[in-house]
Amino acid sequence: MRIAAALFLVLHGLAHLVGFRAAFWPAPSLPVRGNLFGGLLGVGYFGTRALGIIWLLLALGYVLSAALLLVRSPSWSSVTLSVTGASAIMCLMFWPEARIGLVIDIALFAVALAVSRSGGPYLATAFSRELQQAALPAQPGAAAAVDEATLEKLPLPVRRYMRFMGVVGKPRDWSVRARFAARFRLDRGSWLKCDALQYDTRLQVSRIFCMQLSLKGLLPVTVRDTYVHGRGTMLAKAFDTFTVAKGTGPEIDVGELVTYLNDAILMAPSLLLGPEVSWREVDAGCFDVTLCDGALSVSARVWLDEQGAPRDFSTTDRFFDTPDGKRVRTEWRTPVSGFQDANGRKLPRHAQAVWQLPDGPFAYADFSVDPTQVSFNVPPS
Repeated sequence: MRIAAALFLVLHGLAHLVGFRAAFWPAPSLPVRGNLFGGLLGVGYFGTRALGIIWLLLALGYVLSAALLLVRSPSWSSVTLSVTGASAIMCLMFWPEARIGLVIDIALFAVALAVSRSGGPYLATAFSRELQQAALPAQPGAAAAVDEATLEKLPLPVRRYMRFMGVVGKPRDWSVRARFAARFRLDRGSWLKCDALQYDTRLQVSRIFCMQLSLKGLLPVTVRDTYVHGRGTMLAKAFDTFTVAKGTGPEIDVGELVTYLNDAILMAPSLLLGPEVSWREVDAGCFDVTLCDGALSVSARVWLDEQGAPRDFSTTDRFFDTPDGKRVRTEWRTPVSGFQDANGRKLPRHAQAVWQLPDGPFAYADFSVDPTQVSFNVPPS
């Protein structure tokens, strides 16, 4: 496929040599064009020669693009977009004779744009850009290890949970970064595969989450869920350029903060060992937790198994977007399927995000956790 695409780029580039030849070696079947935009603009002798040079440069640009594609260079897409944009402008200038070239350029530009805005490398770039814009603190000072004396202040089920998660004996975590292979869906239909990156920090309670998926296998969509400076934002963009969904406001603020709380409960509980968090025992296998950040406060209930592992998380501090455009406070749960060892810690093997809707539970996100893709106490870079 890559070789075929490179060959197409070369052939499309060679087609531009027709304009170069017509400018310097016109023939009865290939006359020189001194008028542009259907005869609206005359350019004269030197103008036609200059345009001929541009046609030659475009041909060489497509050859360069093909070469970059063959060697898998990340700059392939940016070069192709630049050359194709310039080619489309030239085709418009030489309308209507170059109308076929314009159609090809439009299709090629769309494909190159889709490729340039999809895939792991682009997601990593978008995620890094999001972290830079958030300007989060780099790192704290030295932190004391969490000991049994620290846990004694907590309710009994919370202590069991903290011990199971491997908190004791380690310095209190201040950040967690993870990459997930995931699935997502907008309705109860088929799942879409997606890739996700996230970063959580307690130094300035923040959550940066970026996900990329492909609608219908063709349209790349980049989704950002963020909580920074006490404000939450949900933003989805096709080609990471055209906004298809955006959410802000008090409901989103609360929803993003409680999702930070969920991240910490399932992956890095010592993020929550501070005065901003309070705990309450419900029974031997269940506890409630409340997190405050400024004027915002969110709560959740966590159920444990016999080992102290969290098996489910429930909150009503999230809001479901109904088909009529309303945001309705709705129970949101993240059931967990098993835990795995990760260098003395425990991480979920698999978890889902589930809305408890009037017509039944709706699981819309499905995450698998690879311990090698999770790191702790790393700066936001």
